[in-house]
Amino acid sequence: MADLNPGAWRRATPSLGLTRAELDAFVDQARQDGFIPKGQAFSSKQACIVALRQAREAAYAAHHAAEAARRRPSSRPRSSASCCEIPAAEVNAWLAALPPERLDP
Repeated sequence: MADLNPGAWRRATPSLGLTRAELDAFVDQARQDGFIPKGQAFSSKQACIVALRQAREAAYAAHHAAEAARRRPSSRPRSSASCCEIPAAEVNAWLAALPPERLDP
């Protein structure tokens, strides 16, 4: 089981029924993804299984947190003001510059 699909360690259910080589392959994948520290060594199959379960929980938590952040509406408050603010003095000056209604060509 040397050639694993990317992310196979997340989908696998680690158990004592797996060989040590299979568990090591899953641990290596989890290390590459950053969920198991690079220098951490495991002396038994049970230690590998525990580490893989913790790594999978951390990966799922990170995924769900990222999804929640993506779906959360922006924190910017909505403004009820117009996007184009024109001072009243400018509006009055523009209106005064218009020709009388009936003289408009």
